[in-house]
Amino acid sequence: MKRLFRVWCVLCAVSLAPNTGKAAPGYDQGRADLEWVMEYLIKWLPGVWDSAPQVWFERNIRMPSDEGEHEHWHRTFARINAPQIGEVVFYGQINNGGRNGAIIGGSQVLYHAVIDEDLGAVNIFGQGPLNPEDYENLHERPELWGKVQFRERDAINCDWIWRRNGDQIFGVLQGNTEDKQAYGPGTCSFISKRTDEEFRADAEWVLTPEQLWLYDNNWSAGMLFLGREDQTHIRLHRARPYTCEIEGPTEREVVGHDRGRVMGLRTKAGRELEAMLLRAEYPAADGFGRDDRLRLWVSDPATGETLALTDADPLSDEIEVDFDGVEIECQQTEEFAPLSGR
Repeated sequence: MKRLFRVWCVLCAVSLAPNTGKAAPGYDQGRADLEWVMEYLIKWLPGVWDSAPQVWFERNIRMPSDEGEHEHWHRTFARINAPQIGEVVFYGQINNGGRNGAIIGGSQVLYHAVIDEDLGAVNIFGQGPLNPEDYENLHERPELWGKVQFRERDAINCDWIWRRNGDQIFGVLQGNTEDKQAYGPGTCSFISKRTDEEFRADAEWVLTPEQLWLYDNNWSAGMLFLGREDQTHIRLHRARPYTCEIEGPTEREVVGHDRGRVMGLRTKAGRELEAMLLRAEYPAADGFGRDDRLRLWVSDPATGETLALTDADPLSDEIEVDFDGVEIECQQTEEFAPLSGR
C-alpha cells in the first residue's frame, strides 16, 4: 500500500501532553465514576469518524485563524481482542484526506485502557504496534489480534488520563512520574533520549456519542514540530455508511458514508461534475445558529457552483438528487465497506 510518510507520534513513547503550564482541573472521581468512564469509552470510541464537516465549514463559512483550515482526517477506532496486551484494547488509525486516503505514517496506535483509582482516572497506555506495516487496517483482520504487540511499552512516558466531565469524557496526558510533570498536573515533558532536548506535548481529547474533538501538539527544544500554534481542535464526527446508485449515461454503485463522500459523474452532454453526500452543521434556515442536516448535491468542480441540492433530516435512511439526466440515490446500509478492499 502506498503510505503517506510523515512524523506522527500519537500517544507514543516520544509523544503527547500539555505544555501550557496550566494545571489540570481538580477531580474527585470514585470507582463508580471511573467504571462509568470505562463503560462509555467502550461504547463511544469505536467507530468511524471524519472531519469533513469541519473542513467544509472552514472553506465555506468561516476560516478559524491565519493557520488556515484543519486537516481532513478519516479516523477509525475498534475494540480488539488482544489479551497479550490487556483486557480493554483499542486499535486506531488515520486515513489522510478521507476514507480512500493513505494511512498517515505513525497514526496506527494500540490503546490499553485500565481503571486507576490512585490517579482517579481511566488510564490509557497508547503506542504504535511493533512492525506497523504488518498491521494496517488491523480492525478488519481479527486473525492478527492475538499477535500484535506494543512497539516498546516500557518506553511510554505519559499517562493518558480520562475522566468524566458532565456528559462527556475528557482525556489529557500527564507524565507518568513527577519529574515528567514539570509544568504541573495534567502535563508531560521529558528529556528525549534521541535528541537530548526537552520534549513537550499537549494533547486534549473530548469524546461524546457523536463527536470527538482533539488536538495533539509536540515541541522539541521549544520548537513546535507537530500540531497547530492556535491549539484549536480537529472536530471529528461519527460517520454512518451509505451506498449511492448513480444512474445516467452509465450506471454504477458507490460505497461511502455521510461525512463527505465525493463522487464523480458525467452528464449526457459529457459534462464532468461531482456529487457530495455530507451530514454537517449548516447555517440555520432561520438565520440563527446552525442546523444538523444531511445534504446531497451536485456541483461543478471547476467553478464550485452548486447545480442541484437536496436537504434532509440528519438521520434520513435515503436521499436523492437529480441533475441534467443524472439521478443519484443514496441509502444507509448496515456496515462500512472494508478499507482493505478500497
